[in-house]
Amino acid sequence: MALIPEEDITRVREATDIVSVVSDYVPLRPRGRDLWGCCPFHNEKTPSFKVSPQTQTWHCFGCGKGGDVFKFMMLKEQLNFPEAVKFLADKAHITITEESGGMPSGYRSRLLEVCKETAEFYHMQLMRGKYDGAANARQYLASRKLGGSIPKKWNLGYAPGSNTLTRYLRSKGFSNKEMIDANVALSSDRGGLRDRFYNRVMFPIRDLQGRTIAFGGRVIGKGEPKYINTSNCPLFSKRNNMFGIDFAKSSIVAKGGAIVVEGYTDVIAMHESGFENAVATLGTALTPQHVRMLTRFTNKIIYLFDGDAAGQNAADRASELITASVAPESGTRQVSLFVAVIPNNMDPLEYIDAAGGQKMQELLDNAEPLMRFVLDRRIASYDLSTPEGRAMALPKVLEPLVPIRDSILADEYVNYIADVFRLDFERVKKELQTAEGPRNFVNPDDVDSYTYDGQINGGFSNAPAGQTSAQGRSNGRQAAGPDHANGHDYYSEYQNQVPAFKVPASGPSRWESQLLCVYALRPDLRMRIAQDMRGQKWQNQLFESLFAIITKMPMEAYPSEVVSACMREHPESEPIWSIPVNIVDDSAQADQMVRTMLKERQKSLLEDEIANLEHDVKYGNLPEDQSNEIFARISVLQKELGELRRP
Repeated sequence: MALIPEEDITRVREATDIVSVVSDYVPLRPRGRDLWGCCPFHNEKTPSFKVSPQTQTWHCFGCGKGGDVFKFMMLKEQLNFPEAVKFLADKAHITITEESGGMPSGYRSRLLEVCKETAEFYHMQLMRGKYDGAANARQYLASRKLGGSIPKKWNLGYAPGSNTLTRYLRSKGFSNKEMIDANVALSSDRGGLRDRFYNRVMFPIRDLQGRTIAFGGRVIGKGEPKYINTSNCPLFSKRNNMFGIDFAKSSIVAKGGAIVVEGYTDVIAMHESGFENAVATLGTALTPQHVRMLTRFTNKIIYLFDGDAAGQNAADRASELITASVAPESGTRQVSLFVAVIPNNMDPLEYIDAAGGQKMQELLDNAEPLMRFVLDRRIASYDLSTPEGRAMALPKVLEPLVPIRDSILADEYVNYIADVFRLDFERVKKELQTAEGPRNFVNPDDVDSYTYDGQINGGFSNAPAGQTSAQGRSNGRQAAGPDHANGHDYYSEYQNQVPAFKVPASGPSRWESQLLCVYALRPDLRMRIAQDMRGQKWQNQLFESLFAIITKMPMEAYPSEVVSACMREHPESEPIWSIPVNIVDDSAQADQMVRTMLKERQKSLLEDEIANLEHDVKYGNLPEDQSNEIFARISVLQKELGELRRP
């Protein structure tokens, strides 16, 4: 896994103006020092979305979301943190240097260019080719109702083979190694290169940002294998990518669910029929990695199986998707998995053509929960009419429930199984507690076994499944891999959505939060605040930690630098930097404002202490001498408070 150096993240942050980025999505109007608009993350008519040029942060007072420019891009474009950094780096024309086993960004860009040029070459062959192969490809697409504007929209192509692609790419200046590493060419027995795809209709596979990273090829006419995909390579992993995700992600969010089908033409047919939230796996069954990708956008996934033998095989492997995430105890992270099976051995394109879009919608609306589907398929494979058959079946039927056996959902299905097996609930529940979990089958083709070796000679090395040639972290930075979300470093906090701190509305902490905000925003006032607050006990531990972070920074540090440093250590502090403090420009007035905040904080501290002492006297059943001491202390405090209250 590659790591993004902290220096590069800082360079991207410094080169990016949050106002410019947000303005691409939301009209903003100035109001004082800040800019305001309607929140892009929830529907509202009155602007409550604030962008601060000083701190380079944003906050919505309606829905409570907020953060820096990276957080905005993550939420708006459904990216993880490394993807957001790279997205903004591209806009700022900054080259990211990935380290610790990662592929150098410059080389990765070259491989992306190889794939982009390859896709354009294939598309040109399909649309303009005069030879029989191209004509046959166009005829095949027309026969599948994939003609007209569809090839252009999806950038479909035709691979003629015969080294036409390698010659074209070489004319564009790409090396043999770049073509091989992008997996569009293979080494030939004679030591040269040969095209990887030959006489196939080509389907470009794109990542979340719409960049071509791989290809799927469907043979024209008869031939095996019918489909060939790009193998796992530096840009692409079958288990981590899905066809159509770049087109579908917005619709998945809008419709509140994703539909997973099995093939390229299925996705295109679904999209053209209005089901634009459809995606497909790439020669594998749906994997937990795919589920994690989709849950960036939705918690509801419908797995749409073909009715043929291949679809039934995929259905049999669906039990591997049952993890603790399907249980209600997962809270907001719960994943709702459903299954629908197309009747009459049809695929989606055939079913929509025969029955229409309305029938497809009804089929999806009637999808059943994955757990019930898996249990029923297992139950149907045994003869339950005899005690021997039931005894043999029960352990296998209980297997899918093992990952969630302590959940209330498991209890519901234990009831169901008990009824089917004519056993009492407690007996089945006891069997579940001692049952062994499924031994999931792992397809070697699903395993991404390539990582950049990071050595001077370059190239890619094989590694055991799930392990890269350089693991772990560097200085707390998160690996750029999409599945890395452990620990409590800055990046994983973004992924894990740490609850934001609630700014106090009253009491000493209210004034401390405002002082912190001024401390960050006004370098000219930091010395004054540091002197007045140094050595004092903060009422809130978070405030004390933030104060220490800012105090260690240079007094002349920009507000955006200060806020970034604080949020790296405490992402939950984001609301503090959005406190509506009226920080005047005039130095004398600003200094007076700080004096007022310090004075109000001290008044609140005295009021709290007096209230606590009065409570002790009233309800503490204290000896007379101790009560007298407390009364004397209250008198002193009230005198101090009176002095502070004077104009």
